Amino acid sequence: MKRVLDLKAMIATVELAAGDYLTSRYKLPAPDDAVTLELVAPLGQGHVEAAAKDTFVFVLNGQFSINDMLLEKDDGCKITAGTAFNWTATPATYLFVMSVLETEDTEQGLVSIGPFAQMSPSSPPPVEYLTGPVPTCQSASAWRSCAGQFYGGIWTSTPYSRKKVPYVHDEFMYLLEGNVTFTSVSGEAQTFKAGDAFLICRGASCSWDSQENVKKLYVIFRPS
Repeated sequence: MKRVLDLKAMIATVELAAGDYLTSRYKLPAPDDAVTLELVAPLGQGHVEAAAKDTFVFVLNGQFSINDMLLEKDDGCKITAGTAFNWTATPATYLFVMSVLETEDTEQGLVSIGPFAQMSPSSPPPVEYLTGPVPTCQSASAWRSCAGQFYGGIWTSTPYSRKKVPYVHDEFMYLLEGNVTFTSVSGEAQTFKAGDAFLICRGASCSWDSQENVKKLYVIFRPS
């Protein structure tokens, strides 16, 4: 399986029958049990008891409600460990779900990622990785949990190109603006544009090339 996964394309090809949120799942590749990466096809309604994991949910298609929060297509939020919830899902709803064990006491509830949050200057990629000018970057963090290993937010950058480097983390990206091309060590190129949602798996090695400004929603698990 490709190490850069086009999630919206995958929901049309994987065998995944709609049903209960907890059981209608398709497991995506992960290098270990520290993170769970899944596609989910919920339908109808149900209840989920409090769990010990922080869970990020992103709606690839359809509508999904968690308690009083309605998530439309291309919306996402984190369900904090210890939070019980009721859910409802319309037909043809598909989710990407990313879960990490939380070992600390945290405030229960839901954390959304606002695409228009106020951003601040952030560090660009290391200069030794770049193959051109250093970009200007900004970001806004929505949360950091699980001993700092699990975090999400939004990020924007001016155009830049980066050589192939190995990913030491699992990263979900949803492009809000622009486009980017990743090229693997085998020479395979994949281009994503605004509106695409994809997963770069830990252990992948690929370059980055964006010829225009990009803005993304991101969720990362980086094991310590």
